[in-house]
Amino acid sequence: MKIINASFFIKEDKREEFLSVVNPLIQATREEEGCVQYNLYESVEEANAFMMVEIWEDQNAIDGHNKSPLLLELFNKIPEFSSKKPIVRVSEMGE
Repeated sequence: MKIINASFFIKEDKREEFLSVVNPLIQATREEEGCVQYNLYESVEEANAFMMVEIWEDQNAIDGHNKSPLLLELFNKIPEFSSKKPIVRVSEMGE
């Protein structure tokens, strides 16, 4: 399995718009084949800092997800939403 942790740093005035784009993405992604977990968390220490924690069965599932129109919409809007560049980390889950 693969784990993706994506950190987003959202401008205060773009918070609601970010959430309006990301919430439908979360709901749809949870139904995708190969998605084990897809959750968004907000930091209690840093305002408007979010982390998407994703667990996927394999790279093929991620490749399919990366073609999702809702994900592509988020990717297109991230520069507008962000106060600094997102950080994405991908790792393998041990057996």
